Amino acid sequence: MDKPTPRINASMIQQHAGTTVRIVGRIVRSQGSGFIIETSDGNTMLVNPTVECTYSANFIELLGKVQGDGSVSGYTAVDLSDNFDLKTYGLFDIQLMLGTPQAQESENKLLISDFGFGKDCELGSTPVVNDTNSRCSASEVGLTDDDCNFEEKGAAASTKSDIGEADDSPFEVVRTAVSNSDNPAMPSMTFRSGVLGVFFVCLISFVNQFYWERDNPIALNLLIVQLLCYPLGVAMAWGLPKRMWNCFGYKWTMNPGSFTIKEHVLISLMSNASAYMALTVDIFAVLRLYYNPSFSLWTALVLLLSGQLFAYSLAGLSRTLLVLPASMIWPSSLINASLFRTFHENQSEFDKSIDRASTSSSKVGPAVDMTLRARWRRMGLSGMSRTQFFWICFACSFVWYFVPGYLLQVLSTISLLCLIAPHSHLANLIGDGKQGLGVLSFSLDWSVFSNAFLNSPIATPFWAACNLFVGFVLVFWVALPIAYFNNLWGAASLPLYSASVFTTNSTQYNISRVMRNGVFDAQAYEQYSPLRMSLEFSWVYGIGFAALMSILVHIVLYNGKEIIARVRETKTKHDDIHGKLIMQYPSVKAWWYLVMLVASAAAGIAVGVGAHVGVPWWGYILSFAIAIVLIIPVGIIQAVSNRQPGLSLVAELLSGIVLQGIPTGYSILKLYGHGSLAQALSYAQDMKLAHYMKIPPRQVLLYQGIGIVISVVIQTCLFFWLVDHIPNMCRPEGYPWVCRSTNLVYSASIIWNLIGPLKVFGEGSPYSPLLWGFLFGLFLPIPVYFLQRRFPRCTWLKHVYIPVILSGIVGLPPMPPVDFPMWFLFGFIFNFLIHRYWNMWWQKYNFTLSAGLDSGLALSGIFQFLALSQNGIEINWWGNQVDRQCPLSAQPWLAP
Repeated sequence: MDKPTPRINASMIQQHAGTTVRIVGRIVRSQGSGFIIETSDGNTMLVNPTVECTYSANFIELLGKVQGDGSVSGYTAVDLSDNFDLKTYGLFDIQLMLGTPQAQESENKLLISDFGFGKDCELGSTPVVNDTNSRCSASEVGLTDDDCNFEEKGAAASTKSDIGEADDSPFEVVRTAVSNSDNPAMPSMTFRSGVLGVFFVCLISFVNQFYWERDNPIALNLLIVQLLCYPLGVAMAWGLPKRMWNCFGYKWTMNPGSFTIKEHVLISLMSNASAYMALTVDIFAVLRLYYNPSFSLWTALVLLLSGQLFAYSLAGLSRTLLVLPASMIWPSSLINASLFRTFHENQSEFDKSIDRASTSSSKVGPAVDMTLRARWRRMGLSGMSRTQFFWICFACSFVWYFVPGYLLQVLSTISLLCLIAPHSHLANLIGDGKQGLGVLSFSLDWSVFSNAFLNSPIATPFWAACNLFVGFVLVFWVALPIAYFNNLWGAASLPLYSASVFTTNSTQYNISRVMRNGVFDAQAYEQYSPLRMSLEFSWVYGIGFAALMSILVHIVLYNGKEIIARVRETKTKHDDIHGKLIMQYPSVKAWWYLVMLVASAAAGIAVGVGAHVGVPWWGYILSFAIAIVLIIPVGIIQAVSNRQPGLSLVAELLSGIVLQGIPTGYSILKLYGHGSLAQALSYAQDMKLAHYMKIPPRQVLLYQGIGIVISVVIQTCLFFWLVDHIPNMCRPEGYPWVCRSTNLVYSASIIWNLIGPLKVFGEGSPYSPLLWGFLFGLFLPIPVYFLQRRFPRCTWLKHVYIPVILSGIVGLPPMPPVDFPMWFLFGFIFNFLIHRYWNMWWQKYNFTLSAGLDSGLALSGIFQFLALSQNGIEINWWGNQVDRQCPLSAQPWLAP
C-alpha cells in the first residue's frame, strides 16, 4: 500500500530522490522549459512540468517526483492565492521537521483556508477540484493517477470501521478525494432523504422538460441538487420532531439527528435519474408530432420506462467490471464525492483548526495566530454566507426574468446589425442571433448565458471554453460565411442557418410525398426531389464524423497505456478499501438485474410491436444488442479517461443502414441503442459515486429505481400536456415553444432512416465529401500530440484539445448562434478575470452564483407560464415581437 505523499522544502530535496513529493512555494522565474520555485525555507529548486501540469498563480502546491539531479518533474499544480503567506507556512515546516503533530494538522488547515473554505459554508463550499481553469482536474481528459490533486478538506467525520487506517485505494487521485472510513450506523434511508429525494426528482424532471421545448432551454443538474439539498436537509434536522414511531413493529423517526452525508448522496442519486430524460422524450415527441398523431401517452410511457429500466439493469449487470474494480475510477464521481465531503466534513473541522492553530501559536510566535485570523476575515469578505448570497442571486434572477421572459422579450436576443440596417439582407444574415451568424448580437437573458446545450459557463473550465469558442469562430464565423456566400453545394439558395430539410427548390421537404404506408417509396423519391440541408446543418455531420474519430485517437494517444493497465488491474486491485467497506452491506443479486433487463426488454418489444410503431421485432433486438455489446468497452474508456466516445452517430449510421426506409426506426434505435447505452453509463457512474460514499447497494437500487419511474411519468405526461394545450407547439409561430431539439430529431429521422445515409451522403450527393471527416478526425490529433511534447514550454499549446474544438460546433443547430459568444463572455469574466484577480471571491461564491441564477430563472419561468400565459394574460407590443428585428434572415441569399 502506498505511503502518504510527503511535503518537503528545497533543503530536504536530496533526502527524497526518486520519491513523489508535494512542495508549496512561490514561482520566481522561468528557466528553460521549466521554472524556479522558492520554498518555505527560502531556498530554490528547478521544476520541469509535464504537459498536464498547469498553473496561473504565483504561489502553488506542486505534486511531482524528485530526480537524481535535484530537480522535480511536476505532475500537477494547485493554485494558491497570490497573497499566500509562505513565511507563516514555513513556521509549520519547522515544527514538521521537529516532529510536532499539531503542525501537520495546522499546515493542512492553513492550505485549506487559503483555498477559500470557511466557517460560513451553510450552502457548501466549492472544492478545490472544481478549479479546473488553473490546475489539472479529474474532469479533464487524459489524466493519470498523479495528474490530479484532490486535496482532502478535513478529517473524516465518520467512525472508523474494523479496517485499519493504513488501508486505502491504490490510486492517489482516489485516496485524496474519497474517505477510507465508514460508519455503518450512519442513517441514510430516512424520512428526510425520501421526502427530499422525491421533491427534487419531481422538481428536476418538471423544470428540465418544461424548458427543453423553449427557445432557450435550461437544465438543472446534480450540482443544483447538491447545493439546494443541503440547507433543506439541515433545516429538517432542526425542525422535524424526533419522536419515535412504531408501525406494526417497525420503529422509525422523522428526525434521526444531524443531516448526514449518506442522506445527501441518496437524495442526489434519486434526482439525478431524471437529468437526461428530456433527450429521450424528444424521440417520442417526433412520433407524436410528425409521424403518428394518434401515438398514445400510455405507449410512450411504457416504451420510455422500459428503455430506462433496461439501461439501469444493464448498468447493474456491468458493475462487476465497471463499478467494483478499484481501477475503474470514474473521475467525475470524485468531484462529486469531494463536494459532498466539503459540505459535511469541513465546517466543524475548520473551526477546530482555528483553535488548534491558536494553541500551537504559542510555540512558534503570535504571527501564526494573527495570520490565520486575518485570512479568516479576508475569506469572509463582507461577512455574507453562501446561503445568503444564493438567495440574493435567486431573488434577482426570479424578478429579472420577468423582463426578457414576459415584458420585453426582444432583450433575449438583441442584434445590433439588424437594428442598424433592418432592410439589408446581408446585415440580417450576418447579425441575426437566431437564424444568422450572430455577429454583434448579445443578450440580457440568463437562459442564453446558461443554456441546456452548453450548460452553465461557470461550471466549464476556461481552457475548455477557449477550445470550444475557437472551434465556433473558425467554423461558424470564418469558414461558413465564405462557403455560403460562394454558393458551395448550392447552399446560398437555402437558408443560412436552419435545422430543417429542403427540396432542391428550397421548399420544406414534404415527407408524405416520398412515403407509402409509412415506409419509404424509392420511385416517389425520384419523382419528388433529393434532400437538401442548410450548409451549417450538413457541416455538423461532417464535423461530427471527425469528432468521433478524433476522440478515439485522442484516447489512444493520451490514455491508451493507462486504459490497458487499468483493465489488467481489475483483478489484482479489485478489493481496495472501498470494496472491502461496501461488502459490509447486503449486495444486489445479479439475477435481480437480469430479471429487470429481460422484463423491460420484453415489455418494450411487446408494446412497440403491438402499438404498430412500424419497427419489426428484430429491430428492437438489434437495438438492445448495440447497448449490450458496447457497454463494457465504452464504459471502461469513460471510467478511465472521463470521456465518452460519440455514440449518437454510431446508432444513426447503423439504423440508417439496417432500417432504411422506416423513419420510426430512428426513434427505436435511438431509444434502446444510443439512449439506453448513454443512460446506462450515467447510472454506472452514479453507482460508483455510491460505492465511494459507502451507500448500501440495495438502498441505491431502491432510490434510483424510484427516481427513474417518477421522472419518466412526469416528463412524458408533461410533454403530452404541453402538446395538447399550447397552440402551434414546436412551430415558429408558437414562440417560445419552438422545440429546437425535437425538430432536429425529426430532420435526423428523415436523413438517416427515411431516405438513408447511402442516398444523402453517398456517391452523387453534394454531401459525399463530408465522409472525409472520418479520415480528417483520424489524423488531426496526431500532430498536436507530438507538438505538445516537442514544445512543452508553449503554454497555450498544452491546452489545445482537438476533440473539444471539433465538438464546439456540433450543437449548431439546434442551439441559437447568440448563445455561444454570450456563454463564452460570461465564462471569460468569471473563470478568467474574477478567478485571476479576485480569487477569494471566486472560490467562495462562484458556483453559488450559478446555482442561484439558474434556480431563480427556472421558477420564474414556470410562474409566468402558470399564472400569466395560461390565463391569457399577454402583452402584445413591439417589445415582444422577437421576429421583427431581422425580418430577412430566414430568406436565402440567392433565389432558388
